[in-house]
Amino acid sequence: MRDKTEQIKNAAIKVFINKGFQATTQELANEAEVAEMTLFRKFGTKERLFTAAVKSVVEAQDFLKWKEEAEIKDTEEFLRVLIDNRLNLISQNRSLVRMLLAERLMDSLPEEIDLPEMIFCSLEKAVKDHAELNNLHIDTANWERQLSGIFLSYLCLPSDKDYYAQSEEEKQHLLSDYVASFKLKRE
Repeated sequence: MRDKTEQIKNAAIKVFINKGFQATTQELANEAEVAEMTLFRKFGTKERLFTAAVKSVVEAQDFLKWKEEAEIKDTEEFLRVLIDNRLNLISQNRSLVRMLLAERLMDSLPEEIDLPEMIFCSLEKAVKDHAELNNLHIDTANWERQLSGIFLSYLCLPSDKDYYAQSEEEKQHLLSDYVASFKLKRE
């Protein structure tokens, strides 16, 4: 019984990545190799299947550790960890994140699986908490926008190699460049 549910969710992710929420239940059933009625019996609606499938992927990610990130004392290290965690998440799930971003732009994502919003909220909380904990007087909204720009550019612009596939040396070089773009001052 559980195997069919997982089989359907895994197939649904593939179809939703390619077609977005516009995918038909027949396409979903075909990919899962089950009858369309099985989809409805297990999930009730296409919306619930979409939510369950995306939620299973989102919950497997460990990017919501913003409290731990915020507590890193050294601001350069904080930025490195923050950027590294999110670039890994985005690059390992590029197609899914792109589809979710497109669905978000069409205002059709349920709040519980709004991955772009989840990434931004965890980013916002981490930056604000880090600034407060370390007595940094920074424009947190500007930092959040700058960080978001890094992530969106990595998601949308072509790159030779996915971030997660880069060597540790390549990652450290890239992270150093990103961190250097922030004005770090303490008061």
